[in-house]
Amino acid sequence: MILDAKDAFSKQRLFQAAWAELYPGLLEWVPLSKGGAVTSVDAATRTLMTDFGRHQAKVANVIPPQKAGRIADVAGVADGTGWCPIDPVTFRVEAAARASTSSAMPPSPGRCRSRHLPPTRRPRRASAAVARLLMGATPSGPKLINTCYSLVAPDYGISVAGVYQPSASGQLAEVAGFRRRQPRRRAARDARGRGSPGRGLFRTITDETFG
Repeated sequence: MILDAKDAFSKQRLFQAAWAELYPGLLEWVPLSKGGAVTSVDAATRTLMTDFGRHQAKVANVIPPQKAGRIADVAGVADGTGWCPIDPVTFRVEAAARASTSSAMPPSPGRCRSRHLPPTRRPRRASAAVARLLMGATPSGPKLINTCYSLVAPDYGISVAGVYQPSASGQLAEVAGFRRRQPRRRAARDARGRGSPGRGLFRTITDETFG
């Protein structure tokens, strides 16, 4: 059972098609409108409480509402949403009155990697932005590509891809005509090897992060 505090989620159609094909009758998704929001947890009895009832589980994986780390609160850069407003051109943290946390771009690993160019290009891009700001000029707006992969089985992955850029309203907006949703079924040996795009992205990001 999936108790969800939302009434919709990313790649919902692809996820539900995969669930129906791979796990018929085994998964139940309870959205917000049907009492999916967990209001409290009794860890001793493994009981999850919602506005509509109580659910006792043998195993429960409770994911609390996500927000920026405590350091953001201490620094005073988080707003009422719990996140840090940013400048969508430079990704510099801004005061809440001058920027917005709203963004059409999903918070995926691909998004994080889009913000940070490969190591050999980061200093050049950052230096150019700083130089333009020091001269009173505006840094050029980025066009970011985001791809989010999810494995629903060892040999079955789904993905959604889009292109995003800063809008006139100061938010990251999706560029029309670029969104792609795709189920991706591969042989088990390919999913375990280098042929899986999702696993390849994971290896690339961890290599760039940790060396």
